[in-house]
Formats: sequence, structure tokens, C-alpha cells
Amino acid sequence: MLEKFIYKYTAKSNLSIEDKQEILEETLMKSVENLWKYNGNSKFTTFVIGFAQNKCREKIRKKNNIIELELDEEQIIDEDYNYYNQDPSIIIIKKEENEKINTAMSRLEEEDKQIIQLRIINEITAKKISEMTGENIEAIYSRYRRALKKFRKIYEKM
Repeated sequence: MLEKFIYKYTAKSNLSIEDKQEILEETLMKSVENLWKYNGNSKFTTFVIGFAQNKCREKIRKKNNIIELELDEEQIIDEDYNYYNQDPSIIIIKKEENEKINTAMSRLEEEDKQIIQLRIINEITAKKISEMTGENIEAIYSRYRRALKKFRKIYEKM
């Protein structure tokens, strides 16, 4: 069940099968090491899956950071060159998508707009937002997920 969860959770990521197996092994080790923290208030699978989620997030972040670091100046110049030499229809489609995103954002409530801007645009962590607002970190995560759901719903209707 744990392996199935990890593969589902990381399906859209750029992780290899070896990375996913490593997550599985690390999760099992971490679960055993922290077994003393399990108090029985929730299912044991929930306890273990919590470790798996954290390991998946950590591995995906590390993998993405490595990929970003591998970009060199020449590749960035190539991307700029490719952007300006694209087919005009592709540029128009991208502009329309940006307009669609901006319109969807403008239709959100101010609180939802704010949490999305802080997390995605400003790349502020939920922990930092929690410290700034004085709210519980779980409440920040919850607000963020609800705001994204609302955004997707608006965006898909357009």
C-alpha cells in the first residue's frame, strides 16, 4: 500500500524508479526510528504515509533544484532566442493563457488571491506565512488547497 501511495503521489514528477524506491526505503526507516511517537490516535498507515509525503516532497524539491542548477547561461540565452523566434500563433496562445489566468485570479476572493500570491508568486513557505499571520500552519495549508481548488474551478469554466 505504501509503495502504491508513493508511486501515485510522485506520478507527475520527474523522479526515477530508483528515486521512488529510495523514498520507500527512507520512509520505512524513518517510521521505525520514530515508532515511539505513534500514539494510536490515528491509523498506523496514516502515521507512515505522513513520513512518505514528507520524503516525496523533499526528494521532488531536491530533484528540481538540481535541474535548475544544471541550467547554464548558454541554455538561458537559447531559451530567449527560441521565445523571440517562435511561431506567432504560439505567442498569441501563451498570451491568451496568461490573460485567462489573470482573469481567474481576479475572480477569486481577496483572501484566496492573497494566499496564492504568497505561496506561488512570492514563493513564501507556509511556515513563514504562519509566522506572519499568527495562524496555525495546518490552517495555512488548508486555505492554500481550498484557494487552488477555487482557482481551478474558475479556470476550467473559462
